[in-house]
Amino acid sequence: MTSCLATSNKSISVVPLVSVLMPAYNAGQYLLPAIQSVLDQTYSNLELIIIDDGSTDGSIDRAMSAFQDPRISWYRQANSGKPMAMNTAIESARGEFYVLQDADDLSHPNRLTSLVAAMQQHPDVAAVFSGHDLIIHNRRVAPTFRAKNADRCREDIEQVKMPAHDPTAMYRMSLVKSVRYAPELRLGEGYDYILRIGEQHPVIVVGECLYSYRVHWSSLTRSDPTGRDRFVREVQRRACERRGIDFENWLATHARSRTGRSRMDNGVAAHFVKSVQDLRNHGQRLAALTTGLRCVRLQPFDFQYLKAAIYSVSPDWLRSRVKSFSA
Repeated sequence: MTSCLATSNKSISVVPLVSVLMPAYNAGQYLLPAIQSVLDQTYSNLELIIIDDGSTDGSIDRAMSAFQDPRISWYRQANSGKPMAMNTAIESARGEFYVLQDADDLSHPNRLTSLVAAMQQHPDVAAVFSGHDLIIHNRRVAPTFRAKNADRCREDIEQVKMPAHDPTAMYRMSLVKSVRYAPELRLGEGYDYILRIGEQHPVIVVGECLYSYRVHWSSLTRSDPTGRDRFVREVQRRACERRGIDFENWLATHARSRTGRSRMDNGVAAHFVKSVQDLRNHGQRLAALTTGLRCVRLQPFDFQYLKAAIYSVSPDWLRSRVKSFSA
């Protein structure tokens, strides 16, 4: 595993309560490690709110038997989708800040400590994001840790882009408490939520890898790329409508059509390229090469999966060309 980078020492003046919101639906074997990663945080003043969204695999009952930590609250609802589960959790949260923890992902031990420190250092921001790595075949790979200030994040929001991966964020309750996830968006609800927050308030990204996102090759976002694209387009349409922009004109000018493996893998190959960029920019050439080779092994006959390896060893002029292909 490639280690992730911290950019500065953390200093927390007070210790506010953090609400960790975990919607769970048939998370199976991954639920217990996800919960444990929250309870193992170096930051202890937290509450973990777990919303069972109508699971049928027994995972919630096993978790309730395994954990008796008083910081955990359990809620059940009929299967209504992740947006409704998140809204239920927000209404129950008592923390000054909240983070999302997907029921199959992992938080790095210092995640809350780092994000709370950033929140306190930037009292005007509504959200602080971080870098993340991927869990593929039970191995953590390809860390990203590129910092972005509020101006750079504002540029992303204006271009209808997310500043960082959506589950990495910590939100300031005083600024987002009234904002809800759109229940009709069964996919892309985080994308829509971040755009609406970012249109109203500044957000930043800290230069650390603090979250591990589990890649399921048979997941809905991979097996049904057309369905996913439909929800993405709907999120973009809503953003244009809020901003008084003609959606069709915007789409013709800004949107790119992803084809082949890029559509099917939901950006996994592109994530590896970003990881290699970050590692090289921090002088970690061996780690960059290792990351590039791991990407190749995933799909050795697909050029999309060769880019990270090429980038890891190429001179600067060639890196620029590879970057243009992978953007």
